Amino acid sequence: MGGMVKGACALALAVGLCFTGVSGVCGAQDQAASPGADEQGLSPDGNKPDQVNGANTGSAKGKESEAKKNQVFTLGEVEVVGKEDETKNTTIERLYYDQMRLFDANNVATAANLEPGVTLSTSGQRNEEYINIRGFGPRDIGIFLDGVPIGDTYFGYPPLAEFTTYGLSEMTISKGFTSVLYGPNTMGGAINLITIKPQKEYEINGGSGYGSGNSYHGFANLGTNQGKWYFEGGGSYENQDYFNLADSFTSTPYWGKGLSGFQGAGERVNSDSNEWIAHAKVGLTPNDTDEYALSFMRLEEEKGSPPYVGSDPNSRTFFWRWPSWDFQDVHFNSNTAICGESYVKTTAFYDTYDNSLNSYTNGNYDVIKSPPKYSFSDAYGDYSYGASVESGTKLVPYNFIKAAFHFKDDVHSEWGYIPYYPKFRDEDRTFSFGVEDTIDFTKRLYSIVGVSYDWMTTVEATYNSQTVPLLSHNTWNPQVGLFYKLTDTGTIHASIEDKSRFPTLQERYSSGGGLVGNPELKPEKATNYEIGYKDLFAGKLAFEATGFYDYVHDYIIGFPVTLSNGPWGPGGFYHEELNVGHVDLYGIELGLSGHILPCLKGGMNYTYLQYINVDNSSLITDLPHNKVFAYLQYFTPVKEWSMLGSVEYNSARYSDSAYAPAIAGGYALVNFKEIYEISPGVTLEGGINNILDENYELQYGYPLSGRTFFVQMRFKY
Repeated sequence: MGGMVKGACALALAVGLCFTGVSGVCGAQDQAASPGADEQGLSPDGNKPDQVNGANTGSAKGKESEAKKNQVFTLGEVEVVGKEDETKNTTIERLYYDQMRLFDANNVATAANLEPGVTLSTSGQRNEEYINIRGFGPRDIGIFLDGVPIGDTYFGYPPLAEFTTYGLSEMTISKGFTSVLYGPNTMGGAINLITIKPQKEYEINGGSGYGSGNSYHGFANLGTNQGKWYFEGGGSYENQDYFNLADSFTSTPYWGKGLSGFQGAGERVNSDSNEWIAHAKVGLTPNDTDEYALSFMRLEEEKGSPPYVGSDPNSRTFFWRWPSWDFQDVHFNSNTAICGESYVKTTAFYDTYDNSLNSYTNGNYDVIKSPPKYSFSDAYGDYSYGASVESGTKLVPYNFIKAAFHFKDDVHSEWGYIPYYPKFRDEDRTFSFGVEDTIDFTKRLYSIVGVSYDWMTTVEATYNSQTVPLLSHNTWNPQVGLFYKLTDTGTIHASIEDKSRFPTLQERYSSGGGLVGNPELKPEKATNYEIGYKDLFAGKLAFEATGFYDYVHDYIIGFPVTLSNGPWGPGGFYHEELNVGHVDLYGIELGLSGHILPCLKGGMNYTYLQYINVDNSSLITDLPHNKVFAYLQYFTPVKEWSMLGSVEYNSARYSDSAYAPAIAGGYALVNFKEIYEISPGVTLEGGINNILDENYELQYGYPLSGRTFFVQMRFKY
């Protein structure tokens, strides 16, 4: 009942934000929105309200394109070829730099969460934030940086909160109909993080801010485009000493044998973090069609991991810290046109993942002594490298045929300091070949069809200090989408695809902590169905509606097992990953946004998700059934001043909690900020997040931040 009340309140607040008492205020204003307002709209598909699916509707004619204005590195896009090309796959969602800054979506997870169908989740003990797309977990979603895969070598996904958005020009999100050109492991969709490319002779943007918990950040991006070549460089820095829990949080003792102490109200224990990122890009554009670019990024972080403070007596509290969590990427992108109707694109990359984890014996975080087994100090040294080549042609009338080949090698190395154990090594090698064709039947009716063949070979593996048989897997992934343009702005579509996801090295070979590996895991497979409609009404309101159904088989889920001689002693509880059979995921997504009145811009989206484990009783965790996001931006009579309010509601979800069902309750977050344009391109902002001081959590036993305050400055020239 409490969740229903919160949901009703969130929906009422969203409607109230949009329509209560504003018409009289706006009627007194015979003026357009303040300068820069059009840069800050958010439509359901990530475009400006006067654009739908990336196509100019007429009202934006003559204006600078969103891609150019937001410094989009189009060479890093997967489904776009030329500088002025637009994909016909209207299911893609886009978020631009200006939109991410408007909503203070400063990391990839919180930015993606603005979109319908996407929900946040956390790993709890690891203090890492992930996303789910339509019920598919983070391992099922391909994560790319300028079109090259950056999923964690061992676990299969990067912690998305570690990747900030300050250096991104755009995020593209593919959900139910994901191009085979991305390569393998996109069963649940794909997110492509596209970096900045300078468009003018000289450009600079940046900002800094300070907030609750002694948190502060700063970032800057600067670049030059000299016609035949360009350069971009920049970086960001973030620090948080702690975050405060909501006032309604009740002090809770730690759980586990021999433990003492508790999490009190106020500062969350061990919740500090410190991170910096540096990035650079140099590119050559010898003519109007060809482009070659080399990019670099370095990320270094140190962070704590707040301990479990739930009430499950079977759960154990761990005292973890990450002295280092480092990522480095070097990648190359190119596009070469051939005779005007064909092209060849290439990518190559080398990534490293180096991190260390200390699990302390006590809550003072100053003793590491083994035994017990849960106290340790170990390190990972992983790397990935790979390349791809894509070629396409329009020589066949009414067809745009593309083919792509991908290669990726993942190496995981792990060793221990306390207790000491020697380095061991796991290695996977993955290949993919895909073909896609966009077929124009008429001016309004077209289809996108594709198929890929993926295969993975284990080159080296160790499990429980023993060499294990090296297995290979292969899958076919066909897909077809049909699109019809009802009007110049409205499109309906229907699609079906078979997708797959290879099990990760951790799922197959982990033999430490609470995990038990399963070297014989099979790939997950899903058949995804989707039907949808997008349009622009009255040249102002962008609307979308989508229904989806996903039939997942060989679904991988962690089962509770008890081992007589496990790492934590006799009778210890563990997780073993198994293919459980058939899971159904289905739901709807709705979105509406645009200029409600001349001085008022707003939007809202709603996601309903149902998930059913058909073959057994194992719980599917971390997924709310309902999510609402709504916002309203009001441009005051003082043209330099505007106000932004937003609300997000998530219903309750199941959580993992030592093999006994646990529930993280539903919650509603209300945020507000004011924006004042000091001079053209320079704004001063201040606001409050979680105004209602909601005591909430994404995973049971790991409460998140209460009410916080912030002030910041932004500039862009």
